[in-house]
Amino acid sequence: MILIATCNDYPHPTPNLAALLKALESLGLSATHHPWKQTAPKVFADAEAVLPLCCWDYHDDPARFENWIGDLEARGARLFNPPAMLRWNLRKTYLLEMAEAGLAVPRTFHLPDANHRAVEERMQQEGWQSAVLKPASGQSGHGVRKVERADNTWPVDAVKRDALLQEFQPDISDLGETTLTFIDGVFSHAVRRILKAGEWRANEQHGITPERVDVSPEVIAAASRYLALLPETPLYARVDGLARADGFMLMELELIEPYLYCEFAPGSAENFAAAFARRLNRQSPSQAVSGSRS
Repeated sequence: MILIATCNDYPHPTPNLAALLKALESLGLSATHHPWKQTAPKVFADAEAVLPLCCWDYHDDPARFENWIGDLEARGARLFNPPAMLRWNLRKTYLLEMAEAGLAVPRTFHLPDANHRAVEERMQQEGWQSAVLKPASGQSGHGVRKVERADNTWPVDAVKRDALLQEFQPDISDLGETTLTFIDGVFSHAVRRILKAGEWRANEQHGITPERVDVSPEVIAAASRYLALLPETPLYARVDGLARADGFMLMELELIEPYLYCEFAPGSAENFAAAFARRLNRQSPSQAVSGSRS
């Protein structure tokens, strides 16, 4: 049995998850889903494999989620993506590693104690009037806020102290955020998240509208370079960023619980299932992931 870990807020399959379940079952892989917070770790550990694709509520207790990953690993569970990759991606300080490698990300600083003074001093040093303050571990825009040097009344406790401070990207409101889904290292499809008028957060809870988009080979190649820094190829990945005329800038690299938008791309769920089956050594000869490596 393949288990997909979900959350209490979304106990039933989303269109994306429904497509994946159907595709897995079409290959003879029995699959179901359980909320990770309400299910005994042994249930996941006893499964043939675990996909944490819908754990969309760990933002309220990232330490608990990290402990859950460690518990399953200790019990011998087969996690996809692998535990070390999940733990690395859990902390957004990975963006600093991407920047050190010379890849485009917003200018970012890690503030282990994100008090008002630390934020104001850093913004002054950088000459920023606006910045984005976000939890070092978080998801779906929870606890993320835009801060202004002209107004220091924002509650820093909302980001739980350990935070990242980033240069604000004002063109995100017009560009939207482009998400590129990769399956086993192969580009699958792209979706653009259109923001509501006046909004700067590209999250479902803030009213984005997703649309399928075609992206250039240059954008695909740029997104692939972020994945190339990983020590191994993830089974699934979503590279989120700003597709500008002068290049692509990473906003987030999603390796834990990305919504893959499979319902927007016919055949993508089947490609995911085939890649997954290969990793389980249960691929039928006729199954293969389509597309070419970028």
